[in-house]
Amino acid sequence: MPLTPADIANASFHTVRLRPGYNEEDVDALLDRVEATLSALQGGPRTGPLITAAEVESARFRTTRLSPGYNEDEVDAFLDVVAGELRSRGLAGTPAGAPGAPGAPSGRGRPAPHPPHPAQPPRHAPGAPPPPPGAFPPVAGPGRPPHPGPAGPPPGRPLLTAEDVRRKGFATTRLTTGYNEDQVDAFLDRAEHTLEALAQGRRAPDGLTATEVERVRFATTRARPGYDPSQVDAFLDVLAEELRRHEGP
Repeated sequence: MPLTPADIANASFHTVRLRPGYNEEDVDALLDRVEATLSALQGGPRTGPLITAAEVESARFRTTRLSPGYNEDEVDAFLDVVAGELRSRGLAGTPAGAPGAPGAPSGRGRPAPHPPHPAQPPRHAPGAPPPPPGAFPPVAGPGRPPHPGPAGPPPGRPLLTAEDVRRKGFATTRLTTGYNEDQVDAFLDRAEHTLEALAQGRRAPDGLTATEVERVRFATTRARPGYDPSQVDAFLDVLAEELRRHEGP
């Protein structure tokens, strides 16, 4: 049975807290465009460009951790149905990355299909409980290459604070390689604890070092959502630089 504008308007998703979810405003804005497109196809007024299946499949949403967000799996499953409906109505569009296609939209969430990042060897099996403090010893091989970056700022001007870590969100990948979300979140919890202690002029007993950050490896995902590796790596580069600023020469 084909989707109708009412199906889109009445779509609802469970909200999640204290774990990654999709920004509700971002999802609602996309569904508004889908509703308008289906309405126009049924003879209603056309208020803007028709959305295509390719746009839906490459849509990106910001992710949430502390504030409520839509359940990622429910949104992804519904958007797969929406994309199939648009494709059946002749609105396939040009896949992102194809010749002549525009670049992938900015933001976080469902990324446009792209060649997968090289998989990082897992430090422990996906689905395993978060590693305990000290579970990230130096590993053989290059690990994550350190980012040269600029020299650390003068004392009193941190590159990164515990609050920055607490509020950080990453794009989630789907059907491409991503980092295990639980492992990244557990590592960032340690980073937040470390930066809080350093801001108070002390060192946390289980605090991270710049070397640990540069060499950490996470299990990877493909069949289920994971954090965008390039975004996580870029953030960890800044974290390592901030820790090195406290460690001194």
